[in-house]
Amino acid sequence: MARPRLISDDAILDATRQVLAELGPARLTLAAVGARIGLAPPTLMQRFGSKRGLLLASAARSPLMVLRAVDEAEARNTSPLATLRDFALSGVAHIKHRGELGNGLGFVQLDVADPEFRAHALAYTAAIVDSSARLLTAAQEAGELKPDVDIPALARLTLVCFTGALQVWAVTGWDSLTDFLRDQLDLLLSPYTTE
Repeated sequence: MARPRLISDDAILDATRQVLAELGPARLTLAAVGARIGLAPPTLMQRFGSKRGLLLASAARSPLMVLRAVDEAEARNTSPLATLRDFALSGVAHIKHRGELGNGLGFVQLDVADPEFRAHALAYTAAIVDSSARLLTAAQEAGELKPDVDIPALARLTLVCFTGALQVWAVTGWDSLTDFLRDQLDLLLSPYTTE
């Protein structure tokens, strides 16, 4: 009979994200993740097969984390636009140093070069665009956005704002990341709001 798992896969994947922020995908090791969570590397091998398997599991979980973050932002807000801002900012609130973001952006190389990682990156992107479109539609229905706004185009532009702001901040370090992203998002949305 197999021993019960005392540490969930979600806890391991949370630790993986932390180690990714600190080391990036190239320098991440099973030993580093295991040390963070209190598991031996062979245990991680047994569960995920390899470092690649662990990274793929982390990437596969990203769209679900987007949906969870949107749900949490909706629970904290009544305004759809406030929810969109909250979702964007809560997603980066844990990032304090440019190096952390730079390490995370190292994952983009995998997303571009490897079809399996790219599939997960596309699902992650779709989760952001679809969630943004839903919130922007709700904002339009609530009278927060002008009636003639092209919601699908603005949702895609919102994704560009999110990812572009992260990459620019990783290089420049202008303000805090949350302040910088908030400013960029407000500049993006201001021509379309009714305020």
